[in-house]
Amino acid sequence: MRISTSQIYSQSISNVSQSLNYVTEVSNKSASQKKINTPSDDPAGMGNVVNLRSYDQTLEGYYNNSQLAGSLLGTADGLLVNASELMIFVLEQAEQGATGTYSNEQSQSMSENMMAYMDSLLAIANAKSGDDYIFSGEATDTSPYEYVPGVTVTGDSPAKSNFVSFSGELEDPIIVEFTSDGTIGTDAITYTYSLNGGSDWVTGSMAATDTDIDLGDVTVSMNAGTAVTARDNDAETGSQFVVRNSLSYTGADEAMAIDISESVDVDVNTVGSDVFGGVDAATGNAYSEPNLFESISDAVANLWIGNEDGVATSIATLRDGDELLNSINANIGSREQKADFIGTSLSYTRDRITDSISDEEDADSAALTVELSKAQYIYQAVLSSTSKVISMSILDYL
Repeated sequence: MRISTSQIYSQSISNVSQSLNYVTEVSNKSASQKKINTPSDDPAGMGNVVNLRSYDQTLEGYYNNSQLAGSLLGTADGLLVNASELMIFVLEQAEQGATGTYSNEQSQSMSENMMAYMDSLLAIANAKSGDDYIFSGEATDTSPYEYVPGVTVTGDSPAKSNFVSFSGELEDPIIVEFTSDGTIGTDAITYTYSLNGGSDWVTGSMAATDTDIDLGDVTVSMNAGTAVTARDNDAETGSQFVVRNSLSYTGADEAMAIDISESVDVDVNTVGSDVFGGVDAATGNAYSEPNLFESISDAVANLWIGNEDGVATSIATLRDGDELLNSINANIGSREQKADFIGTSLSYTRDRITDSISDEEDADSAALTVELSKAQYIYQAVLSSTSKVISMSILDYL
């Protein structure tokens, strides 16, 4: 078989190219410390790496959610611990006011203390973590509570259900007493009210068709047909009520839930009305008992007028509200533990995935060093032999 010079040259160049490609391939692996740099290096191995990385990204989302859940729930946990500590002082103040051994001035001072505790609890209920409100349910950008006028009935009538709405703002409670008998919306009725705890009184009247009671900066709307009677303070009979602040809940009715694994989600915040109660902003009605905020508001009103029996009644509802607060905090702690446990499990799983990816694509440094030396040796040998072959001519055979 005759081999031409062109065939020799072509084969020599091919050998040089192959050996150079080998050197380049091993050099790239040595530089990246990866045995898979392109799909062509190991198609099956690259497929495994892609699948593992995709799965790790999914787990990363769940892991980040578990960390967010743990942070938000941990914040809520700490806040409710503070609220429970405040309730110790609230209950102590109520128990003092129920003894009936204090003057009106002292009782009103205790009422002011109770209002200060209410302010502190409001700050907790409206607390944020970053830009998100903790106790506003899904409406994380909405402040859950705000002050609005409310009422505590301290006389024989009217019933709380006879109050339709309130407008305006107030700082201190307003005591209201009727000075004539009649039916609202039917009879002309007279009343009196005090803005300073009973030291001074302002008289007012309602025409036969009126259902609104003007109390200066506050207006109370009542149902037509509500029967009222003149107040006899000596006999403690007749119609009397106290307009005081309530806390209206403006957050969502559902908590915000996020997935922390493929099959597990967790509520990362809390519906404030479930914890603190208050008044439903949509209806103006108080939430069902136990209702912590309304219980404190009733205690404020009864302390304001020195009604120790009313304060004593508030103590039981305050304790119920405190127990509910602690029960919900225990539930928050349970959710926090769940998020922490799953987050830890996800972290371990991601570590194993990282190891699997490393096993699939990372190179052995020592083996690469030997392979690179081998590739360079082969390349140099091919260059040397090719140089000698190409330099030969017919004269070398004569």
